[in-house]
Amino acid sequence: MSVPSVVIAKDRLKNLVTADRVHCTPDSIQLMSTEIYRTLSKYIELNPEDFQINFTHTDIHIHYINDRRKH
Repeated sequence: MSVPSVVIAKDRLKNLVTADRVHCTPDSIQLMSTEIYRTLSKYIELNPEDFQINFTHTDIHIHYINDRRKH
């Protein structure tokens, strides 16, 4: 199933706003997110779909969405 163009446009806009807030390119943000994920996954079991990083001008927020310990 293909992704609707509105979803793609929303993701692109989100990436541009984030890049503007932290003063770096969307590619740099993606690279940082990937590196943070790889580093954390060395020490705890993570799946990419369970992991989310949000950047602001002053902070990096890491969210672990699916906590398996509750099961």
